[in-house]
Amino acid sequence: MKKETLKGRVMLVLLAASWGGTFPAMKIAVLDLDAFFFLLLRFCVALAAFIPLLALTHKRIAPDPRGLGLGAVVFLGFLFQVFGLKYTTAINSAFITSLNTPLVPILGFLIFHRKPGLRAVLGIAIGMLGLTLLTGAYEMKSVSIGDLLTFICAFLWALQILLVDKAAKKVDALELAYSEAISVFALSTIFSLSVGEVWKTPGGDAAIAVIYTGAVATAFAFYAQAWAQRRVSPEVAGLILLLEPVFASIFAFLTLGETLDLIEALGAVLILLGVGISE
Repeated sequence: MKKETLKGRVMLVLLAASWGGTFPAMKIAVLDLDAFFFLLLRFCVALAAFIPLLALTHKRIAPDPRGLGLGAVVFLGFLFQVFGLKYTTAINSAFITSLNTPLVPILGFLIFHRKPGLRAVLGIAIGMLGLTLLTGAYEMKSVSIGDLLTFICAFLWALQILLVDKAAKKVDALELAYSEAISVFALSTIFSLSVGEVWKTPGGDAAIAVIYTGAVATAFAFYAQAWAQRRVSPEVAGLILLLEPVFASIFAFLTLGETLDLIEALGAVLILLGVGISE
């Protein structure tokens, strides 16, 4: 394995850990803050971290149009994820979001006409079986609105993986991440003001969640993803990011005391299996 490829894979493991920690952090934050306002604060912190990095590395401050467009997809993904977390657990959110990996070849076929292989089809089938167990849909009861919103988020993250793969080959990694953050910050501000959300200073755990999600899980993570995907294929990137819900489960247990019962745990394992097979 080439040294640069190894570095890219290590960076993706760190990325998975940082994103895994966001699920309990966001769950804590949305209990105290409105959704758009939380995203506004998160990306304000991210931009505060990006701008000095751009200055130190002599990158341009003007955002890249491709990054701004990609940021719109990121905004929608975070929006569905944050609203979903209001009505489901951090663990459920993490495992459902991980379905973005087997969805990558499906969307790749629909958008870019890349024919998915048998493994991809089998992976999404097993993943969907796991989803029915995790959410309780097998009992013919209604799936929670939180789980449904998070499933939509998974589609958006799959689209984002495909778009980052294309953009990262043409745009500097830091400039791409910075441009995405500007777009999400602007859209969050506009929507927060338009719906009349309450703007207040977050306190205690909510403040820590904002700082963590902004500095670590956004500024570091966006740069890490763009940097790593220039060295690792999107399929391998998706496989490594399979670790994200594993990290999320550990953090959710330690911070929120969340656990899964036997059937839900089986569903989670099937989702992970489906993600792995799809690669």
